[in-house]
Amino acid sequence: MSVEPRGQSRSPGPAPGSIDIGGITVTPFVSSRFRLDGGSMFGVVPKVLWEKKAPPDDANRISLNSNSLLIETGGALVLVEPGMGSKYDAKQREIYGPRGGEAVTALGAMGVAPGEIDIVVLTHLHLDHAGGCTVLDAGGRAVPAFENARVMVQRLEWEAATAPHPWTRGSYRTEDFEPLAGSGLLELLDGDTDVAPGLRVELTGGHTAGHQVVRISSSGEEALFIGDIVPTMAHLKLNWLMAWDIDPVEVYGRKAALLEQCADRRALLLTAHDPELSACRLRRAGRDAYAVEDGSQLCAASPARTAANPEESDA
Repeated sequence: MSVEPRGQSRSPGPAPGSIDIGGITVTPFVSSRFRLDGGSMFGVVPKVLWEKKAPPDDANRISLNSNSLLIETGGALVLVEPGMGSKYDAKQREIYGPRGGEAVTALGAMGVAPGEIDIVVLTHLHLDHAGGCTVLDAGGRAVPAFENARVMVQRLEWEAATAPHPWTRGSYRTEDFEPLAGSGLLELLDGDTDVAPGLRVELTGGHTAGHQVVRISSSGEEALFIGDIVPTMAHLKLNWLMAWDIDPVEVYGRKAALLEQCADRRALLLTAHDPELSACRLRRAGRDAYAVEDGSQLCAASPARTAANPEESDA
């Protein structure tokens, strides 16, 4: 299944930090920043080990990004991961410490209006990935943020999010995705699917029932947005997994295969949550581990603070 663009002539042109993948323009950007409990991000890994790579604050939270992608391919504009959004009450803001606004704001700083996005791809529907799918209208109702975009998510994930198990319910917020159901924008996928020229989603499961990764390939070049299979560069050891994973054994197997592909094919790895790097290449670093190849790093691009968040601080 491939979605055809509507034919508008509105390419924003390459933005700073854009990457060319065989003629496909990929622009990583930070839609928001937030904090999350470090223990939940590293599962059974002892704190004495993970805190060396991700120092926690006084509340044991580590700094994370919601890293997004704007992809130009075949005349279409594709947004991968709209991030956390901003629909949070005071208690939620105290828990997550969200900073940086929304994908809508960051895209605007690149000259892209919400109505220009043709496709939105979600790795899964957890709040830190799908929150930016909707915004509040003048009446306080959650409505689709990208009014012309087809929103691509696995059917398994939709079913898991709309009828969640008690153990996973806290990771989903219905206001992030239920407004899509009645809008005609939602497109449920069944397994691996081509969604645009050179752009393919692959069902992995593991982290959630319907988690998917995004593979970009063209003219012999390749990049992989790996979602929460490897959320940060601190998770490059195969057995460094999150407590959020519903099937750690499945995550381990998928992670091993995907990181091996990245290293062997020299595919660019694109991260969902690393607070410093949005892209890199990998090298093997001993048994069951990988490391960032020197000189291959692309630093995470900040959201437009001066335009949207002049008071924003990482403090």
